[in-house]
Amino acid sequence: MFPNRFPTHFFRRGLTSTGVLVASGAVLIMLGAAWMVSGGGGQADIVGPMDLYEVEAGNFDITIPASGELVALDQVEIRCELEGQATITEIIDEGSNVQEGDLLFRLDDETVLERIQGIEEDVVSTENNLRNREATFEIAKQLRDSSVQKAQVTVDQSELALKAWQEGEVRTTREQNELAVRTADKDYTRLKQKYDKALELRKKNFISQDELEQDEISMIKAESALSKATLSNEMYEKYTYFKDKLQKKSDRDQAIAEMARVQKRTDAEVRTAKDNVEAAQKTLLSKQERLEKWQTQLTRCEVTAPAAGMVVYGSTVDRRRRDDDSPLQVGSSLYRNQLIIVLPNTERMAASVKVNEALSGLIRPGQPVILNTDAIPDALIDGEVLAVSVLAEDGGWRDPGGRDYSVQIVINEGHGLVLKPSMRVRANIHIETVEGALYVPVQAIHRRGRYVFVYKLDGSGYVESPVKVDRHSELFAEIETGLEQGDQILLVEPPAGTIMRRIEDGPVSAG
Repeated sequence: MFPNRFPTHFFRRGLTSTGVLVASGAVLIMLGAAWMVSGGGGQADIVGPMDLYEVEAGNFDITIPASGELVALDQVEIRCELEGQATITEIIDEGSNVQEGDLLFRLDDETVLERIQGIEEDVVSTENNLRNREATFEIAKQLRDSSVQKAQVTVDQSELALKAWQEGEVRTTREQNELAVRTADKDYTRLKQKYDKALELRKKNFISQDELEQDEISMIKAESALSKATLSNEMYEKYTYFKDKLQKKSDRDQAIAEMARVQKRTDAEVRTAKDNVEAAQKTLLSKQERLEKWQTQLTRCEVTAPAAGMVVYGSTVDRRRRDDDSPLQVGSSLYRNQLIIVLPNTERMAASVKVNEALSGLIRPGQPVILNTDAIPDALIDGEVLAVSVLAEDGGWRDPGGRDYSVQIVINEGHGLVLKPSMRVRANIHIETVEGALYVPVQAIHRRGRYVFVYKLDGSGYVESPVKVDRHSELFAEIETGLEQGDQILLVEPPAGTIMRRIEDGPVSAG
């Protein structure tokens, strides 16, 4: 049973002991000393019934108090995604509850529309330029094929001319030269024989001198024709043949070289035309991407809620960190990536509280929590520890030596309250319940040097009774040894002259 001289609301589970579990029994005694220093344990002239406590066995909760604020487990941040400066032309009222798809705000889209129009004109011009370059590319390929084909014909003709000369003209010329030499030789031999006979006939006066001379002239002409035919044949074999051979091969080689030059030149022209097409394609793609980008920008001038939630302006969130931000309204200028609206889901709320570094190791996920808010102080809310931060945070300029851990507490459903982010909240995190133990209020415990003791009623006075403290909260401490059930102890300093015995002194005279 809990002692009935304490208000009953102290003993409501999770809220009754609003206590801090301290690292050791010594710290608990320091809490008792703090009680005395603050005036709660000051010396009394008269001890009343409320100043005495009867030691009993029972149960009490050990909880850790903490404070912080409510946060949404799920929230969506809406930021300005327009490039450059944007101006609000319409915005939903802060605090409104919206559903997915509801209009949140509109931005001035005049500049965006002008950019889109200019880019669309650039896209049309670039498309025309691309088509022209594609046509030029096709023409260049056709000209290359035609020029190469024509050059190939010239090469083929030179090859055929060389073969025709080697297999036809050379043979024919040689046969003609040989025939001319043979014919001239036979004619010269015949006429010489005829002249030799004419000489004999002239000696016998069978022919006249004139006839002899005619035969001689014919022989000389035949001799000259033979010499000419022989010389012509020799000149052909020594010079004309090789000259014609070099010429024919040169014509062929020049044709082959010209075809290579045509191929190289036209290939370069085709590559240039192709590069021009690719450059125009890249330019067009870049302008199309830019057009798509600004068309997307246009869609961002009218923003709807991506999820259900309560509207909180970004300026309100920022004012919690800076005092120089003016509230958002129609006509406000925005910059890129500026936070405009936060949509917390108020259906799934949590509390973010701070716990001293010395106590954080006692907190585990799953521990039950009782919460209440400053806005609705009489309503108790059930929760559960969700997580404890890995690293501690310093206390900032207000408490530079403080080291606190953040604890996130999920709020159980079914509370039926209207909760909003940033509401101040107090939490009592239930660590454990001490069951069937002797316990006393912490203000009854005192410390002097190495002694921990209580003032126990002994007859008409009080004695300092040493005790050993085990588990404790801010309100109660478990007594391991030193007291028995039914003992009466003081909750205040004994009146002057009522201390019968001190620990270090032994009995004290009544005077």
